[in-house]
Amino acid sequence: MNKFVIFTDSTSDLTTQQRKDHNIEFVNMLVNWTDKDKKFHEINADLDWKEISPTDYYNLMRDGTVIMTSQVTEQEFDAKFVPHFEKGEDILYLACSSGLSTSGGSAERLYKEKYSKQFPNCKLVVVDTLTSVMAQGLMVLDAAEMRDAGKSIDEIAKTIEETRLTYNQTATVEDLTTLAKHGRVKASTAFFGNIFGVKPILVSDAHGNNYAVEKAKGRRNALLRIAAITKERVINPEKQICYVCEADAKREDLDLLVGQLKAIGFKDVVTQKLGPIIAASCGPATIGVYYKGQPETRVGE
Repeated sequence: MNKFVIFTDSTSDLTTQQRKDHNIEFVNMLVNWTDKDKKFHEINADLDWKEISPTDYYNLMRDGTVIMTSQVTEQEFDAKFVPHFEKGEDILYLACSSGLSTSGGSAERLYKEKYSKQFPNCKLVVVDTLTSVMAQGLMVLDAAEMRDAGKSIDEIAKTIEETRLTYNQTATVEDLTTLAKHGRVKASTAFFGNIFGVKPILVSDAHGNNYAVEKAKGRRNALLRIAAITKERVINPEKQICYVCEADAKREDLDLLVGQLKAIGFKDVVTQKLGPIIAASCGPATIGVYYKGQPETRVGE
């Protein structure tokens, strides 16, 4: 049995320290935009923010810049995967939801068309996480824990596929404009009216799409509703860390939400920056909460 390496991608939003502590690697997606001087920019959607700071990135969107995203390229897969195959190692790739990205499917195609022929003694196992951000990140961390406990690549993939819908996302955005523009939300027509003061509550549904399931009147009520949903759905909060990912949200909003989540009884509540891919699709001030709980069975209309 070959040694194997765990990969994720730019939508997992794992921090530098988390990846280092758990020996996790990732492949970059890309983001691009055209500035006010008509100059085109394209950079890696780097989880380490080497090419642009989170604040500058979020401010681009606040200034009206539309940031587009693209999947992991063949060149990026080659650069990151091939060195491991050359060492005789297998790869477990926990990919962004197929409802949001084709990166996982691209990796499978490349393996079938060339990697399996170039490296017949190595294998690539791709798991469609059906989610993103720290729901995906939590799966990756759990996969690393199983690896360190001696589980095989196939055992881990099977476990993640059987439990992936228990990794919950509950989030809110300023409005649905950015998500709709990127084709990243499933919701009824009513949600797209962006009625003044009404904030959508979003989940990652059973097919891996962002789905607006509720509306709340005002930001405060949206955050309180997210905390209430978390309390309703979480299982064994005392045994897990709850993650809050945010795109330059107001301090008072974060304090309110984190206080509510801590009252649920989580082992810890950790706040992190929302990564470049999901931030581009959701917009500034987005806040999401990620935890393990009841399986998500809802499907967006």
